[in-house]
Amino acid sequence: MHSRQRQIPFDVEHCSPIALRNILLDPCTPADMLERIAHVYYDDDHIARDLIRCPNLTEATLVFLALTSSDEIKHFITSTRVVDVVMEEDAAAAAAEAAKEHKPKKKLNMSQIVNKMTPSQKIKLAQTGAKDARTLLIRESSKIIALAVIANPKLTVGEVEFFAKSTSLNEDVLRKIGSNAEWCRKPSVASALVNNPKTPVGISLGFVSRMTERDLALLERNRNIPEAVRASARSLVIKKKMGKG
Repeated sequence: MHSRQRQIPFDVEHCSPIALRNILLDPCTPADMLERIAHVYYDDDHIARDLIRCPNLTEATLVFLALTSSDEIKHFITSTRVVDVVMEEDAAAAAAEAAKEHKPKKKLNMSQIVNKMTPSQKIKLAQTGAKDARTLLIRESSKIIALAVIANPKLTVGEVEFFAKSTSLNEDVLRKIGSNAEWCRKPSVASALVNNPKTPVGISLGFVSRMTERDLALLERNRNIPEAVRASARSLVIKKKMGKG
């Protein structure tokens, strides 16, 4: 019975508000539990504020909160916890070193921030992050992370077109873009997919008939795309010429 009672606070998703606040007010709460709480309650400003005050909160978790929480929490982090996000080993040693050398703390760029994140943090950032984060995470080798970017509600058509042109993305990302009817109504997105040699043939072929006569002629001569796509373009060029004749 005693063992079960000790395990209750660790179920952060079902904690009562009072129990959760007690965990956050305890200076001995371990960093891994604070990280779990951050991932569940990042959109709760009250809990986020308490998290930011926790002495054991790691830099990676603080960065996660800074990137996924509300603007109010971002401002709270900047004004109360840190001014810049810095690489940290031991806080006291870092402070002593800074005082001795009088050097300003260096900001981490987005690439450095992402490199410090765990896969689960990257997925959450991909789903909720801003454009600079999406541009980096779409190129992750992990298909799950890259596809999470495509599910981000902030994604713009301009970004989708840029992704559709990229030959360095996972084929599953291009397939996902090609299966989105709303995006592919845009001629620029459909054209980008058809001209991308990495786009799965089954996706590309579905857009060939929507290309203009000029685009079809270019596709026919494009040796970088699959032969099946070129052949389809060639067939349509011939049909159009016969129709004119």
